[in-house]
Amino acid sequence: MSDAAPLIFRRVLGGLRPVGPIAEAALAAIDDGPVRVRITRTAGNVKRNALYWACLAVAAPMLSERIEGDALDPEMLHKILKDRRGLVRLVTLPSGDVFRDYESTSFAKMTEDERKAFVDWALATLSKWLGCDITDLRREGEAQAA
Repeated sequence: MSDAAPLIFRRVLGGLRPVGPIAEAALAAIDDGPVRVRITRTAGNVKRNALYWACLAVAAPMLSERIEGDALDPEMLHKILKDRRGLVRLVTLPSGDVFRDYESTSFAKMTEDERKAFVDWALATLSKWLGCDITDLRREGEAQAA
């Protein structure tokens, strides 16, 4: 599992069809030119990963309405959650500047139990920030991921 929204496709009638809105948006964003595709088998709990990213996609615009500055997107919200959970390594540069290494603890490096705990915590945190019940957030995320 990577720390990017999964682009999941399913084989249908000899072609690849997008599964979920994230893959649909990625497919819609390409023009008629050729694209490079890397086919890999999925690892970990793909449904949980898809639910997590779908819930981020649901929550980001709603949370953006409540903040000042630039709008949140799912990737930014993912980094915020990783930072809040302490999954970001601080790197001090020779200049003394501190850099946050968001790739230091990736989903791929976590055990399945660690990923589950993070996703459960993240969805509970998002529902608290949104002021909604976690089951409503999960239901909306499941609808998006389907």
